[in-house]
Amino acid sequence: MALKSIFIPFFEEKASETAFRAAMMLAKDDKAHISAAHMRARPAPPANVYFPLGGVSTEFTENFQKAEDQLADSLKALFAKLCEETGAGAVKMEERTKDHGVTASWTEMEGDPLSDYARRATAFDLSVLAAAGDDSTPMEESIAESLLFQSGRPVLLCPAAGIAAAPEKIVIAWNGSEEAARAVGASLELLKEAKEVMVISVRKSGAPFINTDEITAYLRLHGVNAARTKIEVTGDESVNARLDAEIREEKPDLLVMGAYSHSRWRQAVLGGFTRHMIHEAKLPVLMMH
Repeated sequence: MALKSIFIPFFEEKASETAFRAAMMLAKDDKAHISAAHMRARPAPPANVYFPLGGVSTEFTENFQKAEDQLADSLKALFAKLCEETGAGAVKMEERTKDHGVTASWTEMEGDPLSDYARRATAFDLSVLAAAGDDSTPMEESIAESLLFQSGRPVLLCPAAGIAAAPEKIVIAWNGSEEAARAVGASLELLKEAKEVMVISVRKSGAPFINTDEITAYLRLHGVNAARTKIEVTGDESVNARLDAEIREEKPDLLVMGAYSHSRWRQAVLGGFTRHMIHEAKLPVLMMH
């Protein structure tokens, strides 16, 4: 399936611009549609504020609304600027035809960013986000978490430097899991277009066997130029550290891997191998749960 629709949550200017420019790089070949959406948060008074008459303070609500209006106006202006700079035609998704090139649309609504962005993302081939950096807010990390674990769609996390071109060299971190299999399936079109794909599997000595031959054969049947590397670590050597070293040696344009939700996001994903790769290697990562 070709990449035809890309979803981007617009909630912060720098991150939104990074995600939009990355999405444009991926949208060019398939003339895909980019849907940018801004979710206005609903006002809620701080828990430590007491209102004698009950309800929400009028002053608080007005200030909150003013801030939301300013943010929405800034993000909408940024979207228009990016469309003009990149040549994306401003067309509603439901109105575009096969004669259009790359198109983009703007949607603004009120809701809960932590759930409603993920609901919208269910109707797209891919979501694109700027990776949560060291200075990211809890909201940024929570939105990334909700898209990964609630949308049922793949998510591409981009480093601050963005994506300069469509990935030519891709590494798949393979552990034989359902999440990794779904990530491979979701990225198949990108894998087919790549010049080189490396399947890397690292396991502890004595751990269950991971069959990389079958996934490599599957990729080759689909026209992917895939090779494999199986590594067994012994002693005190860390699987993540070895996988990190192997990926750094390959220097890919993109890492494909599964996202795991058996514990909290920061500890299980961003707190572990993926966070390390995004922050230290500055590597785009395509993940799926």
